[in-house]
Amino acid sequence: MKKILDSLTLITLASLFSIFVSSCNNASDSEGTAKSEPAPEPTPEPAPEPAPEPAPEPDFEKGAKVGEGEGQYQVLRNWPIYPEGKSLGSLHGDMAADSKGKVYIATSGNIQVIGANGVYERDLKTTDGKVFQGVHGMKIRKINGEEALIAAMPSKKRVFAVRLDGTVLWQIVGHPDVEGMYGHIKEYNPTDLDVAPDGKIYIVDGYGKSFVHVYDKDRKYLSSFGGKGKEDGKFNTCHNILVDNRSDTPTLLVSDRENNRLQLHSMDGSFIKTIDSDLRQPCAADIYGDLLAVGELGGRLSLYDKNNQLVSRIGDEPSDRSKGNGAKPEDWLEGALVAVHGCTFDVKGDLYAQEWNRFGRLTKYTRIK
Repeated sequence: MKKILDSLTLITLASLFSIFVSSCNNASDSEGTAKSEPAPEPTPEPAPEPAPEPAPEPDFEKGAKVGEGEGQYQVLRNWPIYPEGKSLGSLHGDMAADSKGKVYIATSGNIQVIGANGVYERDLKTTDGKVFQGVHGMKIRKINGEEALIAAMPSKKRVFAVRLDGTVLWQIVGHPDVEGMYGHIKEYNPTDLDVAPDGKIYIVDGYGKSFVHVYDKDRKYLSSFGGKGKEDGKFNTCHNILVDNRSDTPTLLVSDRENNRLQLHSMDGSFIKTIDSDLRQPCAADIYGDLLAVGELGGRLSLYDKNNQLVSRIGDEPSDRSKGNGAKPEDWLEGALVAVHGCTFDVKGDLYAQEWNRFGRLTKYTRIK
């Protein structure tokens, strides 16, 4: 009996061992399968959001047609566009345009930059965040091969040049140190300047003693000409100066405001001739191609060809002129001008007028022909 039981025990143990080995083999097969399974596919990154559509270009409405002959324009209404909370403000400054079609506006408080699309972009500031307050006359010129804004600040007794990113390049502060020319710094109030192709700097003391001061490209004083008077070569408020490069020999155009005339001078200051003695207080001037525009405080823009022959007068509205800088928006007439203080052409030949106006008035004229 004992032998029988021992045999049964051995059989049972053998069966159990066989089952155990089989289980281990199955487990091993199962582990091997898990290890050999391919790695799970990575979860794909979500597709990026599509870039927002650019804001539509403003569609300015065209208004009144003005001018005659080769100087015909059409008003572009509601230019420029400002964001909520931003406005133009009081104006007693100037305008300039760069090669990209942007327009720079000197207001009483700052210089505003308007994009080529007619929408306000920013205020021009120095690299340390200061605004340019009190700019009177200004232009954009190439200095050392790069576009820069040049401007005059009568109240600060200085002129300066600044890159369009706000980096100040240079400044000239105060009047020339010439014996007997100025008795006090208060007598010096520069209103405008220009830079010649050779780098010489011409500054007009329009709100002072009506001299034109000449400096070399390194801002060393060279000479002066003009001064108060009515005779040829003298000025009574030389408000604006413009280097005229329309011929092979550059010349200087000086807006002799209170003598109601535009004078032509050589680059050394010698008087050549009076171009127009029938102006209404010329304040500003700019050139596009062969066309010269002169802005008049008496409410008009006069246009001249390469030979300085009158082509067209635009914006003339005598009944409005008496209102001066107090003309209210409800009294403005489309296309008509009240008190032009600054003007400029852009790269397309469109013409802009800035008025001396406490409510702030600009007019853009698109060129017809």
